[in-house]
Amino acid sequence: MHPWLKQQGNIWRSALPWLALGLAATLWTGCRREQVQVYEVPKDAGTTAAAFPHGELGGPKPRLEYNVPTGWLEQPARAMRAASFLVGDPHGEHADLGVIPLRGLTGRTLEMWNLWRQQLGLPEGSAEEMDQSATPVTVDGHPGRLFDLVTTEPPPGETQRIRILGAMVDVNDVAWFFKMTGRDTFVSNQKPAFVSWLGSVKFLPDAGAAPTAESGSTPDLPNWQVPAAWKPAPPGQFLVAKYVAGEGEQQVEINISQSAGEGGGWVGNVNRWRRQLGLTEAGAEEIRQQTVSLSLAQGQGMQIELTGTDVRKGTPARVVGVMVPLADRTWFYKLMGPPAAVEEQKAAFLQFVQSARY
Repeated sequence: MHPWLKQQGNIWRSALPWLALGLAATLWTGCRREQVQVYEVPKDAGTTAAAFPHGELGGPKPRLEYNVPTGWLEQPARAMRAASFLVGDPHGEHADLGVIPLRGLTGRTLEMWNLWRQQLGLPEGSAEEMDQSATPVTVDGHPGRLFDLVTTEPPPGETQRIRILGAMVDVNDVAWFFKMTGRDTFVSNQKPAFVSWLGSVKFLPDAGAAPTAESGSTPDLPNWQVPAAWKPAPPGQFLVAKYVAGEGEQQVEINISQSAGEGGGWVGNVNRWRRQLGLTEAGAEEIRQQTVSLSLAQGQGMQIELTGTDVRKGTPARVVGVMVPLADRTWFYKLMGPPAAVEEQKAAFLQFVQSARY
């Protein structure tokens, strides 16, 4: 796949810091019949791409089943994805298709539509423009919207424009996103197969809550030194671990998550934290000026401090956030709470991050 396509795919896959799904995918091996697969989406360690809506919410695991069309190669599950396909010839013309469920983020169609437009270098559109561009689609009896977006011109090094064919469906409290990305002509030709495949999708009942992840109970967690005053807490859907410190109104939360690749990048995640504090998004240069380096056992991390108002509680809040980039994935650490309580826990928080051995 062209590097530009790979870069745009990484933006989407990161959405949104995340734990890899860890499911074994079954590749289509050439049988001439369709194969039905059922997938469960385990708890994910969340982060977002730039401007990607993010929720740190727990709950039962979303599940779905579908028919695998001939010529579609199932890929190993990646961060955030409930399912992943390579559509076409892996050594020739092909497209990437991913299915991502996000619990607690229903009703965010306009925000996600504009994210897809952003990935294609298109200007932000209005709700009216989105409604005019949408085609109604039904997935397992649930109404959704189908979108067909394309760049205005080929990206550098490409002879064709890039197209996104995507559907958005809200099912109870889960927002489902089905997205195919590739070169214009190929994706356009795949549209009938994509729509037909959507018709095979079935949303399965929740299988019950996933077990919580606490320090030392999940083999994927780093070896770190947890301060004695911190108490483990059930992690949200996109977290690999969570702790709380302090009592009552002075309690702070420490959220830890990871994602394959860059996890949406530093700017995207800082702006997510800014939104959680009721702050407007900042540009890359402003964020760069506010960022300091944090020495780690394995390289350098990036650290930032933000102050605003907790949009959930309407009270003053402060965030100390750290991003730790590794070779194949990125870790995110966030300390959030009342400003005075965060200041009290800041030194312990940074020592905790520096103690991690991956």
